[in-house]
This record gives sequence, structure tokens and C-alpha cells, in this order.
Amino acid sequence: MLDPIELEPWTEFFFTIAGASAALIGLIVVGLSIHADFIAQSVTHRSHARATLVILTATMAIALVALAPQEPVVAGWEFGLITLGFASLNTYNNAKALRRVNWRLPRSAWQRMGIGYAIAAFGLIGSVSLIAAEGTGGGLYWIALETIGSLVWAIAGAWRFLIGVADEKRG
Repeated sequence: MLDPIELEPWTEFFFTIAGASAALIGLIVVGLSIHADFIAQSVTHRSHARATLVILTATMAIALVALAPQEPVVAGWEFGLITLGFASLNTYNNAKALRRVNWRLPRSAWQRMGIGYAIAAFGLIGSVSLIAAEGTGGGLYWIALETIGSLVWAIAGAWRFLIGVADEKRG
């Protein structure tokens, strides 16, 4: 079992997360560029693409912070600030998109937003655990859960998004 507060034993894990996030960002950007004109005309597709890229960028940033040699408490503050910053960015983008459609979205869209905020909550719990509880509340295990959840959420979202664009373009 890895130490929930010491960053060094987690190096391989966070290196893998950073690499996977960066690779997925690149692939999604290529996918977006193929359908750029169509996506630009759709509030739904533009919002979905933005949310996917935001969560992958946050995941990569969290993993890169974990790779930097530093005290666990400092890393905890950084994880928390990154999580809050990117959750705030997604909240702003969600609100902007929701105003355009008069706050009417399918239930599945609301559920996806809820999943995104639950993933962010994992990161905040991990941050508080590192800062205030010296890792006794789970520490880096929560941060790992946040990053894994983010990758899975982004992959599922990217698939749903890109297939949705292709289906709409055909139909």
C-alpha cells in the first residue's frame, strides 16, 4: 500500500496520468479540428468539447503538480486550487451555455455535470486531507480517485461527443 501523503512513491502513477491526459487532449483536438465548423455552430457541442478539454487539462495539471518535489501540504494546497479553479471554469462555461438554452437541458446533461462536480469533490477531500489531516483521511488516494475519475469521465464524454457530432452531421 502506498503512503497516502508522501508524493515520491506515487511518481509512476502520476507520470502515467499526466501522459494519458496529454495524449487524450491531443487526440480530442484533432477530432475537434475535423469538425470545427459544425461544432462552432452548436452550443451543445461547443460546451461539451470545452468541458472535456477543461477536465483533461485539470487532470494533467494535478498530475504535474504531484510530480514536482515539494512538501505534501503545499501539494495539497495546489491540488485544491487547481480543482477549484477548473471547477469554477466549468461552472462559468455551464452557466453561459445554460443561459443560451433557457436552462433547458436533458436530464443526462445535468447528470454529467453532477458527475463532474463529484469528481472535483474527490480532489477537494484529498486536498483537505493533505493540508489539515496529514493524509489520515486518505490523502493522495482521493487525488488518485479524482484523476482516474476524470480520465474515465473525459474518455466517455469524448466518445459520446464525437459520435454525436458524426451522427448529427450524417442525419
